[in-house]
Amino acid sequence: MKNQSPTSWIPPSALTHILLLLVALTLISCTTESTDKGLPKVIDGKMDLSAFYLKNQTIIKLDGDWDFYYEKLLLSEDFQKRNPPLQKETITLPGFWNEKQKDGKSYSTHGFATFRMQLTLPKSLEKSQISFYIPHAFNTYRMYANGILISENGIVGTSASETKEHWLPKLTFFTPHSEFIEIIVHVANYQALNSGFRQSIELGSEETMIQTKQIRLALDIFLIASLFVISLYHFTLFLLRKNDRSLLYFSIYSCVSLVYKLTSGEFFLIILFPNFEWQWLIKIFFLSVYLAPPFLISFIGEVFPEETNQLTKHTFQFIFTVFAIFILVCDFVWVEETLLPAEIFMLFCSIFILWILSKAVIKKRENAWGFLLGYIFLFLTILNDILFEKNIIKTEVYAPIGTFVLFFSQSFLLSKKSSKLYFTVEKQNKELEQTVFLKDKIHHTNIHSKRMELELYKKTIQPHFLLNSLSAIRYWVSENPEKSALILDSLAEELHIILKVASKQLIPVSEEINLCKYHIGVMKLRMEKDYKLKISRFESTDMIPPLVFHTLIENAFTHEDSEKAKLSFGIFMKNITENEKSYSSYHFLVYHHNKEKETKPTTAGTGTGLEYIRLRLEESYPGKWSLTHGKSKKGYRVLILIQKN
Repeated sequence: MKNQSPTSWIPPSALTHILLLLVALTLISCTTESTDKGLPKVIDGKMDLSAFYLKNQTIIKLDGDWDFYYEKLLLSEDFQKRNPPLQKETITLPGFWNEKQKDGKSYSTHGFATFRMQLTLPKSLEKSQISFYIPHAFNTYRMYANGILISENGIVGTSASETKEHWLPKLTFFTPHSEFIEIIVHVANYQALNSGFRQSIELGSEETMIQTKQIRLALDIFLIASLFVISLYHFTLFLLRKNDRSLLYFSIYSCVSLVYKLTSGEFFLIILFPNFEWQWLIKIFFLSVYLAPPFLISFIGEVFPEETNQLTKHTFQFIFTVFAIFILVCDFVWVEETLLPAEIFMLFCSIFILWILSKAVIKKRENAWGFLLGYIFLFLTILNDILFEKNIIKTEVYAPIGTFVLFFSQSFLLSKKSSKLYFTVEKQNKELEQTVFLKDKIHHTNIHSKRMELELYKKTIQPHFLLNSLSAIRYWVSENPEKSALILDSLAEELHIILKVASKQLIPVSEEINLCKYHIGVMKLRMEKDYKLKISRFESTDMIPPLVFHTLIENAFTHEDSEKAKLSFGIFMKNITENEKSYSSYHFLVYHHNKEKETKPTTAGTGTGLEYIRLRLEESYPGKWSLTHGKSKKGYRVLILIQKN
């Protein structure tokens, strides 16, 4: 037995996904490390960049130990020539003062404070414009540089009534007139669960920071546009295939993630609508967070129903629906209180989804590897963001990247599934076309066969009639030469009409009636009896296959005539409508008096004449005719129905 490699049981497509996952995680790790490696830190409220070359594309994070003054809003003049100096503490940023303790007690989350640091710049940057990027912090703030107000978000107050929230990330510019910069930040919080900054305040050249801001905004726009297209695309697919509810759930999940992206990051919704109410912005943000898990689990449950425990799925759907309803109806101060219990349920929900996808991989379900690896990437980025939000790790927010990777992989797999279905339908269409072609070929073969059979019947019927007539002429030549001459003339005219119309598919009904009259005239002379023909309701434009009534009259003389019989014929036509379809109804009647009456009708016959008529009708009206015949109270009846076009 040959040795197998450790990855031989993994499909090639799954190996590709694993490779992409490892590369993405490596890039994220390298980006974080390269950002922090070798860069200065704030130490005891001071950062010295005098020996640091602040070149383009370099971003300095003002991370480290800042001076901290709780429940004080201090300005530059408060620190000048102060004797004794103000009592200060230090706080590590990014970080929250409610996590800081003094005398064994934590500071209150709701309140106000001052953050301060002193920055020494390279002399080359003196009188050169620099830029600060201040992230959103769910706290209001105002920022001073050398006593000049350079940025403000909301209104900073010493009470909840004086404070107005506004948390948009901002890019601000400042031109230092010396190499020393005093940075003071006033922060107030009376709404959020944490007080401080959970992301780094950044410093860089004007060009670098503008480019960075544009890149972040472009990334948000790209993700928003991608999610919109993905949502719309899968909703359109659902409208075409309403039985596949996974497409609907994935579309709604994409739409919810779109709302999440609009209300986070660079807050694109506020850029579009600057006067949008901030409390509703935060509520919508939390709604998007809490509605994503139930739609995601619904989507996974539809894709892998056999691996999904329905009770557990419905339990999670109910829990997150309750969270969403609570967010809508509760007071704003309680909104962020729901975050911790919701995160716990999200963790269990994520584990449940991992369990579903793992079972699908073990059972070798189609595309299970792609779903699992895309979800693992999202799970790791969400876990990173939760730890980052709790200030446990110092990284960045990566959930948008994880979301995009998940959506891209799932969209690719669903598109692959749809493409496979399309190719199956296309193959079936080709097979159907071939089947139709074969049926059409068989039909034409049958038509050709029927034509040959029809020609054979024509050759059979006409000699039969001719022989009977010649036998009668032979008899009358010896008995009554003048009468035989009349029979011969009538027969010649009849044969002339037969030769004229026999090869045609349809002839005017008037020609068919004339042929019937000549034949009855020949039979009158032959049999020395008075035969009558009654015609009614025909129009000059009516068309009919040749020799149809002629054949019926000839059959009547063969099977119905006798010495005591007094035959008379009737041919009638009328238009009828049945089941919204129009028909031409032809009635052929043979009246034979002084014969035994038979009332039991028959519906089928195997005579040569009737078979000839059926072939003629099929040739002219394929599938649109019917013929019934049988005994009637006064004789014999044939009914022909022909559907009109």
